[in-house]
Amino acid sequence: MDSRARLLQKIFDQGFRTPDWRHEEPPPVVGLEEFFEGNTSYFSIAPNLDPHPGLTFFYQRLKTIRERPDVDDILVNIYDLTDIILNADDGWPGSECVHILTSADEDEVQSWAADLLADGAMAGWPYGRAKTIADPPEGFLWWTMTWD
Repeated sequence: MDSRARLLQKIFDQGFRTPDWRHEEPPPVVGLEEFFEGNTSYFSIAPNLDPHPGLTFFYQRLKTIRERPDVDDILVNIYDLTDIILNADDGWPGSECVHILTSADEDEVQSWAADLLADGAMAGWPYGRAKTIADPPEGFLWWTMTWD
């Protein structure tokens, strides 16, 4: 099974519904490697950025943030499968945002958002925490960064 097939299986195992515009269920989440490795679709993350900085830009910066001692995890929200439907052989799931579990203060988190060309960071999960995610350790918060 290739990386795209494994990614799709994980998404559907979490109960992805396309589309769930009413946000009755939190969207699935996947790890950085699952989302970025094998991905060639610029439209899969921050498609409204013009010029788009490329997938490597996001992947490298997010991995650097994840390596910090005050960051526990980074997950990519899976929001849309339109690219899969339109490009059945090589389409990629679309993400609306990333979630970062960290003990860093808000100013630091906002600086990461600026570096990622995001529209800022907000505490919490905009559509509710994914079902597969446990409560954060004491002193850590989930932050969401989005590109609108």
